Amino acid sequence: MCEWNIRTILNDLVLALVINTSATLLAGAPMVAHTWYTYTCVAFATNIVAQLIVPTGSIASALTSSLEGTSWRIYVQIFIENLIFVTIISLTEAFVQTGGAGMIAAWWSTYIWLMLIGYVTSVILFLAWRASDKK
Repeated sequence: MCEWNIRTILNDLVLALVINTSATLLAGAPMVAHTWYTYTCVAFATNIVAQLIVPTGSIASALTSSLEGTSWRIYVQIFIENLIFVTIISLTEAFVQTGGAGMIAAWWSTYIWLMLIGYVTSVILFLAWRASDKK
């Protein structure tokens, strides 16, 4: 489980907005306000629930323990956490959008791009928070 604070909630919100909007655009679906909002809420709620269940920080820390002391360990940890959350969120979104029929095909058609977009977004958020801490 993660540490709950305003940063965590804002990160979750930004990632929900970015992942849902990217998935919608990548799938070629229309940007209809009520469905976009609904799926953004699904992404946000999924991320919150996943954080309550999956100890991604601990998993990422354990998997990168051999990188202790390197300056780039944090970026590998961010990648692992992103991999877990984007997988959970995008699978949930695919299920909600398809009702299960063709879910894996719908999910896979955008997954790699969503992983990249989610990772870049997560790194930008990390760097922004780190910069704000230095002020």
